[in-house]
Amino acid sequence: MNESSPTEFPLDKADQCVMCGLCLPSCPTYRLFNEENESPRGRIALMQAVAAGKLSLTSRLESHLDNCLVCRACEYACPAGVPYGELIDAAREMTSKKGAFSPLSQADTILDNLARLRRWRPLISLYQRSGLQTFVRTCSLPRPTALRQLEQFVPKLPRRRRWRQHYPALKQERGKIALFTGCTGKIIEEDTVAAALKLLTHLGYSVTIPAEQECCGIMHLHGGDIRKAHMLAHRNLKSFQSNQWDAIIYFASGCGTQLLEYKKLPGLTREQQEQARHFSDNSHEICQFIDRVAEHNDIPMKPLRRTVAVHTPCSMKHPRHQPDKTITLIKRIPQVKIRELPGNQHCCGAAGEYLLRHPDISDALITPKTDAIKQLNPDIITTTNIGCALHFMAAFRKKNITAEVIHPITLLAQQLIKR
Repeated sequence: MNESSPTEFPLDKADQCVMCGLCLPSCPTYRLFNEENESPRGRIALMQAVAAGKLSLTSRLESHLDNCLVCRACEYACPAGVPYGELIDAAREMTSKKGAFSPLSQADTILDNLARLRRWRPLISLYQRSGLQTFVRTCSLPRPTALRQLEQFVPKLPRRRRWRQHYPALKQERGKIALFTGCTGKIIEEDTVAAALKLLTHLGYSVTIPAEQECCGIMHLHGGDIRKAHMLAHRNLKSFQSNQWDAIIYFASGCGTQLLEYKKLPGLTREQQEQARHFSDNSHEICQFIDRVAEHNDIPMKPLRRTVAVHTPCSMKHPRHQPDKTITLIKRIPQVKIRELPGNQHCCGAAGEYLLRHPDISDALITPKTDAIKQLNPDIITTTNIGCALHFMAAFRKKNITAEVIHPITLLAQQLIKR
């Protein structure tokens, strides 16, 4: 597949915005700052002015574009159908080519750190088990700000597993599935990978984990590096190029928003376009998939006498506009008490690498959620996005909240009755 050329800013799509302001209440930064330049229509006006050469890039203008979380809640509210996500990504690429916009290297830095996390896993596990991590997090010794920020989001690593490439169905095979694990799946989400394999094979699906799969590319896209995002997409399409699978399943909803866009990649041949369309159209979030294919008696559950608060990430709400099936699935567990987390319509402030770049804004956005959790006092918080999960875990440590944060699939797998 050919690498795509830099994207021209789509002024025609920006011109669809009629500046009605219906998006304002849905925008997390506008609600926080109450400033027009921190709103979707304000940012669109800035993009148009820069693209038309009417405004020069300044650090202040860049900061308004940088502050956007790309939650895309504004798209749901927009009566004109403005593709805001496409606009902000193109604007960031445009400004990065002009020498501005600093997050360009953030995604690669995070991926490099994940690779180091895999290599240093024995030392990090010792650091956590020995109690040194608890001491470091609670002591007042001076540490570099960047290191302190990164360290607070390192979760307790699950036990290391050796993954096979293929897992057969545990009963008569009803279909073949390819599992997209993303960057974090085999490093800090191993419990979720194991839970997905347990449930899918129990339901009669054979599961393949393609060995050459890469990062989905969404952090690069939002960081203005559209070329790198497209390159990663091409590699994933090559890794998943077989048409033998009935579905491609992902469990990180943030990755899903990107996978579903692969069919829009530019510069593909007709054959490649068909493959990309097949990939996107057959990609499914795991909760949605299991709810659709599994009857109640297909996944018998042990009772759970605990309270579960369900967080719905932006990536489950926007731009797919599909109902979150997490609550429907958890209801299959007998005796469980379910609470929808108040404020689920608003972003928690994680937004990929955003929580590292803008810790003050991220903390301000998650505070109403932690306040609500203190009122609800649940035993468990479920969320389908790893970035949101890490954000909640870090916030809980700061505020002494003891609720466990896990993926809903992990909860289901824990309660599954084996037959």
